[in-house]
Amino acid sequence: MQGWFFNTGLQDSEQARIVRRVLFALVAGGLAHTLVCWIAAQLGFFRGSNAVFFGLFLAIWSGHVALILFTLAGLNRRLRDPAMTMPVIWWSTTALLVSAFYIDQARLCVMLLFFAILQTGVFRSRRRDLVFVGIYCVLVYLAILLLVSRWYPEAVDRQAELIQWGTFAVMTLAVAMLASEIGTIRNTLARRNRELGEIVERIQRLAVRDELTGLYNRRYAMERLAKIREMAGRGAFGVVIAYADLDHFKQINDTYGHALGDEVLRRFAERASALLSGRDFCARFGGEEFLLVLAKTDMERARSVLEQLRGELAQEQFEHAPALRVTVSQGLAEYIEGEPLEAWLARADEALYRAKGQGRNRTVVAPRRPLEGGPVG
Repeated sequence: MQGWFFNTGLQDSEQARIVRRVLFALVAGGLAHTLVCWIAAQLGFFRGSNAVFFGLFLAIWSGHVALILFTLAGLNRRLRDPAMTMPVIWWSTTALLVSAFYIDQARLCVMLLFFAILQTGVFRSRRRDLVFVGIYCVLVYLAILLLVSRWYPEAVDRQAELIQWGTFAVMTLAVAMLASEIGTIRNTLARRNRELGEIVERIQRLAVRDELTGLYNRRYAMERLAKIREMAGRGAFGVVIAYADLDHFKQINDTYGHALGDEVLRRFAERASALLSGRDFCARFGGEEFLLVLAKTDMERARSVLEQLRGELAQEQFEHAPALRVTVSQGLAEYIEGEPLEAWLARADEALYRAKGQGRNRTVVAPRRPLEGGPVG
């Protein structure tokens, strides 16, 4: 059995839930339908021989089994509605109507099973689909009464059957209205759940991202950097960090306004993100200051990436400030085994300070100084 589940892909929890629903609807519903019709046959209300009865339900159960096998094989995944809700409802309703053609006196008892069938789709189907299947059932039920009263007039109390049909039609209308109301509530809940999900996603994003640039914020970046340092400390790989500071950013804000200043920050974030690989990241530390972390790399490659970033930023064009040229000063520091995180960051900050002191718009590498007191774990 486990091998069959493996072959049909039922480890997928959603597919497994669909299979359970289809099995329950067809097997439980089919057994209830068969039992009601069998009792009607024992009471002499089934119009036909035993061969007709068994042939009819052999055909009905063949359809049930076909739908079950279709779902077990995973073919339902190709459908627009993999849950198979409406196909099961349409087939079960049709099987019910066919059997109702052969039942006399107890026909309404059989048709009442339709509401159990309809119930399976109340929370999973569109209101329009349920209304269509309700109209289909009511009209075909009426057609059955007219045919039976014409072909087998001695077996039908026409007035009583029409009264029963009218009762069934009214009950179907009531159930359809209830399903419509439930559908409205379901849609409202679904919309509110989507809105709540978006709010939660936004909160989670704000917890780790800077809202303006989309980069990691300072707190989350420090958490990630601490973990990367631990792995690098075990000799897993080399890591280079860089402090980057946009040159004369206050003047940009004062001259062109904060809107353009925000655009400059976003452009830097876009350029940095495009140049960094998947294992690297860039974070906004505040204002115009950024931290870049380049993992599994050496100083030569890191400096090449940072120089490319500096060059591309200097070539950026701004529509509302054609004369503006944005430059950046950067200080790099390669991780030294055993170096505390604070000391590592301090070396990068010192390199950034030197870049500014040497005239800005440049990249400076921090020296690999030996630590006082030896390596620190």
